[in-house]
Amino acid sequence: MSKFVSLEEAIGLIKDNDHLISGGFGSLGSPEELYTGLQQRYEREGHPKNLTYICGITPGDKTESREPYQGYNLGANKLAADGLLGRIWAGNMTDARALAYLIGENKIAGYMPPMGVMCNLIRCSAAGRPGLVTKVGLGTFADPRNEGCAFNQKAKDGEKVVKLMEVDGEEYLFYKAPRADVAFIRATYADEDGNLSMEREAYIGTELEVAVAAHNNGGIVIAQVENVVPRNSLKTRNIRIHHKLVDYIVVAQDPMNSRQCYATMKYRPELSGEQKLAGSAVKPLPFSLRKVIARRAAMELKSDLIINLGSGMPSGIGSVASEEGIDQGLTMSVESGPMGGQVQEGLSFPGVANAECIFSQTDTIDMYDGGMLDMAFLGGAEFDEEGNVNVSYYAGRCIGAGGYIDISQNAKEVCFLGTFTMGKPDIRCTDSGLDIVSDGGIKFVKKVQQITFSGAQAVKSGQKVLYITERAVFRLTPEGLELIEIAEGVDLEKDVFGKMEFRPKVSPELKKMDPRLFRPGLMGLKDD
Repeated sequence: MSKFVSLEEAIGLIKDNDHLISGGFGSLGSPEELYTGLQQRYEREGHPKNLTYICGITPGDKTESREPYQGYNLGANKLAADGLLGRIWAGNMTDARALAYLIGENKIAGYMPPMGVMCNLIRCSAAGRPGLVTKVGLGTFADPRNEGCAFNQKAKDGEKVVKLMEVDGEEYLFYKAPRADVAFIRATYADEDGNLSMEREAYIGTELEVAVAAHNNGGIVIAQVENVVPRNSLKTRNIRIHHKLVDYIVVAQDPMNSRQCYATMKYRPELSGEQKLAGSAVKPLPFSLRKVIARRAAMELKSDLIINLGSGMPSGIGSVASEEGIDQGLTMSVESGPMGGQVQEGLSFPGVANAECIFSQTDTIDMYDGGMLDMAFLGGAEFDEEGNVNVSYYAGRCIGAGGYIDISQNAKEVCFLGTFTMGKPDIRCTDSGLDIVSDGGIKFVKKVQQITFSGAQAVKSGQKVLYITERAVFRLTPEGLELIEIAEGVDLEKDVFGKMEFRPKVSPELKKMDPRLFRPGLMGLKDD
């Protein structure tokens, strides 16, 4: 066969029980046409079946719907047909929720190591190593003393993918590297020899590691590209994957399948690093409880830091820092690789506009694991009395951790942000505090459903940890959570302890939260 083949020819090479390894990261870099071809073949033939699907962060669009319909049947969600997959190894399922439901219903075995572990396991597979030795995941759901990365009964009854070991008297985890039979990757261009360039992509993902993992294990590498360009026309520095590592190339026929990200059809050169564009300044957040929380978190910022902001509520800290004029010297880093610039929200995440540089995803994770991050600001779905945080499994949703564990466990300081209660409470800001008209459900529980961040491990490592909400601020101590701040207008017994399943320590120096947090207009943090 020629290296350049039709979609049907390429997908026809996949066999029952193969291990399919894929690139992509949420809304970015999805080999969409290849997923479509696999979905269509399975619908026609009922084959290939019982595949093992391996990915660092699953491509997808975060839709809650389980039914394929126009515009929302994207990325790995296309693999949700009954019988197509038998197992999944993935760092996060937030974007491919149709697959997350199948794991939650115990229809396919779900193994979910931390995202950074997955990236390095793919690299280990490429290098012929048996697996990864790391401290990442100690004390969390990844630890075999807890779930050992097994997210459902099928996984628990299946192979053990992680074990505890000791090196020079210290605990480590050993994660087993998966094998790969078929690789799906996406590139921008292929030249006539089959060299691949990712120059218009918004990040540098695991595509090289994915391709080498399949190639070195005797498998096949299938690449989706936007266009084919003449031989020798690609700049050598832009070639990410050499043609000897690529077996088959499919040119995408549908322009929708070559989008830089799902958020837009328009190519944005400020995301790929091709250009830096003016007029992309961070917009101030509208005044809300989210802004109150982001402001309190921003008060922890110091100059000359490398920080990571999680998606959702924590991403507002960048806006507050810019508005208050305290962003000078701060360098934002995203686990997908970019450093500096403006982190994007929604389906444009994990893209970054006007990044100062773009590392590869795997290299970035290695730097995180080694302690590069000074501070991290992350969200949380549940918190418990030991300081544990859960974002990976709740309400029957098997989401996984993504880069959360790599970030939270290895940053020198970490702040968890969120509203104190869940749901849609009616809470209003006053001139100096809060008026809680009606409240929501409990998030501070006796014991979290799953440990994504381990309070005990953080205490052991001497990490500084804060938990910031609109009405109260806690810090982590060897005895668990300690209340250190409370908002004016909040009743300690009714509005704090009455909305927790445990009673935390109270600092003898308990103080009121800064009244400026609750007022529209600038706080004046630059002058503090």
